[in-house]
Amino acid sequence: MKMISLDAKDKKILLELDRNSRQPISSIAKKVGLSKEVTNYRMKKLVEKGIIQGFHAVIDISKIGYTIYRLFIKFRDVCPEKEEELTKYFQNQPSVGWIAAYEGFYDLAVLIWAKDIYEFKEIYYDILNKYGSYFQDHYISIVMEIHHFKHNHIFDSKDYTDSVIGGKKEEANLDSLDIEILKLLAENSRRTTLEIGGRVNASPNTVKYRIKKLLDTGVIVAFRTMLDTSALGYQHYKVFVKLSEIDKNLKSSLKEYLRMNPNTIYITEAIGLVDLEFEIQVKGSLELHNMIRALRTHFKGKIRDANPGLVFKEYRINYLPFPSQLKPGKASSK
Repeated sequence: MKMISLDAKDKKILLELDRNSRQPISSIAKKVGLSKEVTNYRMKKLVEKGIIQGFHAVIDISKIGYTIYRLFIKFRDVCPEKEEELTKYFQNQPSVGWIAAYEGFYDLAVLIWAKDIYEFKEIYYDILNKYGSYFQDHYISIVMEIHHFKHNHIFDSKDYTDSVIGGKKEEANLDSLDIEILKLLAENSRRTTLEIGGRVNASPNTVKYRIKKLLDTGVIVAFRTMLDTSALGYQHYKVFVKLSEIDKNLKSSLKEYLRMNPNTIYITEAIGLVDLEFEIQVKGSLELHNMIRALRTHFKGKIRDANPGLVFKEYRINYLPFPSQLKPGKASSK
């Protein structure tokens, strides 16, 4: 892929979208120091160049009573055409919110949203019945928490705050209007209140009120931008960490250490084969090697294993892939 260089203004625009992809053009333009027209033009060019690949709301699915189950797959005797068929199959499944292609121990990671283990079992068995013969190996893990970080390494930013989905949280009461609004924001967080209102048959003020309430109650935790950082010269790695001992304080220290690394974009806690996972974006394998080596040195004798895998393509990110399956709770007050 041809490398794309950004000037200072484009970087500032991307920085603002990375912080909050829903903020209006006028707000971004003021912070960047450009007119609304020029800012809008530059954003469109960034989309055309493929650097911006979408805008989405990060929705805490645990607040809606769902859990994320992950299926890591290693293919067996799969030709490119069959691999494309498998990928399209997962893209068309209403319960699948995230699909990523790997180079390493596994070829594909599929994140499945399910209400409970029994619902997941039905989805899982259906996958095995259709395509299990093409799996050389696979394993399942259950996501407890995912910490989302901003792209500090691209923008020389020091905003180490994170947005967290998962954990033990009280379920929110949502009605059908909340769900429809969430669906539209999950697909495109830059949709205006006017556009959303027209789609859900509600006034812009009602939509604005509902979005604020979804933010206040923690159902929506962030508005983010999907960036193709490979066009900027970065490689995306997921690192699977096994600790020498299961210690809550050690895990907290490790998470804090990773938080302060500007290259970290995700930290995941899951029940599965490893104790902690994190994702970083680096300029190459040497930088990756140096970071893992520094991690082992800092936590000398505490890291039993740290295995990286290259994430070379994300096919889908949608934090509410199944709105029609959700059952509304009590109606909101407006």
